Amino acid sequence: MPRSLVILTALASWSSAQEKTTYDDHVFPIFQQSCLNCHNPDKAKGGLDLSTYAASMKGGSGGKIVEPGDVGCMLMGSVQHTSEKKMPPEGDKLASAQIDTLKRWIEGGLLENKSSSARKASKPKFETTLRSDPAAKPDGPPPMPEHLLLEPPVITARPAAVHALACSPWAPLLAATGQRQVLLYHTDSLELAGILPFPEGDPVSLAFTPDGRYLIVGGGVPGKSGVTITFDITNGSRLLTAAKEFDSILAADIRPGFDIVATGGPSRLLKIWNTGTGELVKSIKKHTDWITALDLSSDGVLLASGDRNGGVFVWESESGNEFHSLRAHQAAISATAFRADSNILATASEDGTLRFWEMNGGSEVKKIDAHPGGVTAFAFARDGSSVSAGRDMKVKFWKPDFSHARDLVQNLPALPTAIALDFEGKQAFVGDALGNIQSFQTSDSKKLTEIKNNPSLIETRIQTIASTINNQEQKLTESEKDLAEKTAARDAARNTLSESENELKRLIEAHKTAQITASQTTSEEAGKLVNEASSKIQPAEQTIVQNRGNVEASEKLLTSSTTAYENIKTSINSLKLNQKRWSAATINTKALITRREAEETSLVADEDQNNYTQAAAAIAIQSDALNIKRSDRLELSEHLMRSTSPAITEELQATLAALDIRISIEQARLETLENDSLILRDKAEHTAPLTYRKNLESIALRNAYLKALE
Repeated sequence: MPRSLVILTALASWSSAQEKTTYDDHVFPIFQQSCLNCHNPDKAKGGLDLSTYAASMKGGSGGKIVEPGDVGCMLMGSVQHTSEKKMPPEGDKLASAQIDTLKRWIEGGLLENKSSSARKASKPKFETTLRSDPAAKPDGPPPMPEHLLLEPPVITARPAAVHALACSPWAPLLAATGQRQVLLYHTDSLELAGILPFPEGDPVSLAFTPDGRYLIVGGGVPGKSGVTITFDITNGSRLLTAAKEFDSILAADIRPGFDIVATGGPSRLLKIWNTGTGELVKSIKKHTDWITALDLSSDGVLLASGDRNGGVFVWESESGNEFHSLRAHQAAISATAFRADSNILATASEDGTLRFWEMNGGSEVKKIDAHPGGVTAFAFARDGSSVSAGRDMKVKFWKPDFSHARDLVQNLPALPTAIALDFEGKQAFVGDALGNIQSFQTSDSKKLTEIKNNPSLIETRIQTIASTINNQEQKLTESEKDLAEKTAARDAARNTLSESENELKRLIEAHKTAQITASQTTSEEAGKLVNEASSKIQPAEQTIVQNRGNVEASEKLLTSSTTAYENIKTSINSLKLNQKRWSAATINTKALITRREAEETSLVADEDQNNYTQAAAAIAIQSDALNIKRSDRLELSEHLMRSTSPAITEELQATLAALDIRISIEQARLETLENDSLILRDKAEHTAPLTYRKNLESIALRNAYLKALE
């Protein structure tokens, strides 16, 4: 074999040994063959363009379709036909070899080309190990929001329907859905305690974990995308994202221990997701209509789901095996809820009934015709009492033995859509289709508070408080004037009483003097003086009684004025404290935004540094490859100079020309890589100090916020 052919064969072998699964060489041909008809720049179905590496990494309207190392990502679910959205949408799925190629590409770090380095996974790590009994009361104070965002990311002229309400099992905390946000309220006052932004769409489902620290939110954009986010309610952080769907999620819950998330929605499929890998563990096709409700028992053993056709099933959460099929309801299921001990399941339906089932044998232990026209919402309290609402516009409170305690309200202003009981079972919260949230005392049905689920901007709140303070200060001035007048009137009444008492004393003394004088003489004139003095005493006594009444009346008026004055002062002090809180919240909003920007900038800086490192590695690889080819050319040139055969000379010249072209191409590629590397270096040098400045700014704002609260 000619020397040149040996060299070329060796080069080919070296290239094959270094081959990686890349977008350019392996993935793009698959996309070109099977996907680009629907996912190209001109026709990006679902907002997804697969024609370039950058566009593929960006994903579609439902978010990213691939993650480094995550073979349970949206793309793999689509091409393997295990998810609702299938690719290709018609005909058979991709060949096994093509699917394996995509898996290798994902497992290899989503390489763009042979000189690329593996991308880092962007999914946050989350500790899934259960460290304590999830149903037990947490040690120390129960979890409550601390320094959360209070500036609503979405402002609407009118509130939206309240899709869901949930109360912490251990703390005075209520969660309510809003438009692209979840609102947290202190149940004692319904003061806003925090906002959890949900930019993925409208939240539809809410569920606290048994320890009360975490809240899983399910929702999305109907017909387009769905997702669940698990929040830490103490600091508002998004700990876990799971169950990325192609339609809004209508019901969701997370098992204690955070290892699985269960979801349901329009697909009719009950889905169980592994939170560690993001993979779909089970897809259960049993329901005949949209899944509208689900609940995981607090011990994590059982999962109940209900659908729009009245079907209710109970599953083993670990295996996904059917545990009970509960067939009794004749219309859509509006709620499934396990009692705190996990032994009783309650189901509510649009057929107007509440049914309670024991979980050992799956038998019905109680049926209640609760609301003619349909039950729209139901919730348990931790003590086993419960509350329901229905299309009869009533809210009913039920004892732990399922007997009717009382109606909490009989004429709601709008259709009730969500309901919850506080952690002590003392307050019921009702949300309706117009965005109203009302609270009622369960002991006597007294209405306590009413709010709407579209909170105002902080600036608007501060302006309102300032205006109220101004009005109250004007009232305080008027009250001070009134208090002074009432004090003067009381003092005048006291003086008048004192004068009348002194006058009575004088008259009594005059009467005594007249009696003494009369006893010393028998004159008729002396007797007249006694009678005259005596006649003046009784009117004086009556005047004193009247004046005492005037004093009592003036003192009552003064007490009333004093109370009003003190109430206004207390109100002003409370308003000023509230003004201080909201002014501090303005600073905290900036601090939180800056911290998020710092975190995002840090991620960009890390990515820029990683890209620069990858570029440097690619330059080294390319430089080595170019040097090898130059060495091969030198060796080939020497062989050509020694050649005496015209045929071999001609062949070597042709090979040398081809190698020169290849060297020229590789040289150009090296120069491109070097230029790109310089750009990446400049970018990395820019983002690193920006991250530092953002962190300093965030810390300064945080300190300013805490100082403003002092």
